[in-house]
Amino acid sequence: MRPQTIHATIFLLLLASAPLLAQKAEPVTVTLPDEVVAAFIDRPGELYLQTSRGQLQRYDKDGKLQATSPEAIPPTLFDPRDGARLFAYYRANQQYTYLNPSLEAGTLNPIDAAIAAEPWLVCASGDYNVWILDAADWSLKKIDTQKGLVLVEMPVSGISADQREGIAYMREYQGFLFLLEHNKALHIYSSMGRHLHTLAAPGIRYFNFLGEDLYYESQHAAVTYNLFSAASAQIAHLPNTTLPDFMLKSDERLFFVYPKRLEVYPAPKP
Repeated sequence: MRPQTIHATIFLLLLASAPLLAQKAEPVTVTLPDEVVAAFIDRPGELYLQTSRGQLQRYDKDGKLQATSPEAIPPTLFDPRDGARLFAYYRANQQYTYLNPSLEAGTLNPIDAAIAAEPWLVCASGDYNVWILDAADWSLKKIDTQKGLVLVEMPVSGISADQREGIAYMREYQGFLFLLEHNKALHIYSSMGRHLHTLAAPGIRYFNFLGEDLYYESQHAAVTYNLFSAASAQIAHLPNTTLPDFMLKSDERLFFVYPKRLEVYPAPKP
């Protein structure tokens, strides 16, 4: 069994035993000042929370608050990536930017209307490129932002054009592009924008990655999906009365995020 598979299996088991863990372990518990509406984790393992007032907060692996952004219009899409250059897209003004680890925004970059007339979602691709989901012509476009060139342009397949309101998140990882259809499915595309697979996932609200594995929740089941073998596993019937809103894992920590509380546990060893 590969290390990634071992980690994913442990993660599933840990999610299934979440209530027991909460009773017996001694987590670091943090009371949050505002309700959390989204949670993210960067590659080094730090946690980011987006609050209902539009703030972003960064916590280290031990649950210590490191930075807070000003209250502002919340980003439509946020991706902390490697923790050094944090990506944020704002649909209201069709601009994106990179934030530093102190959550200070850099230059706002407008989306050229000649490239995408209605950029519904925009996400980072590598260091300088971006993916755009253009609702005007229902296409996926990969843009070289330094040269202003369209590298890839493909009609969106796998999702009906009239379902755009449900497409809540987009992210590139390991050469794949992922579109989250809120409460319904996760759609996977190649680096050339070709539809590869749709994972039916009723109730899905977020997803994340652990090595080669994608993980998410669906109908109170914890699910992992290997990006290269397509092997999947799940533990069903998670106790919905005690589970947190978000469960995110790094190599060292497991974060349980409730609306106004954060619990940080040591990650189990393989």
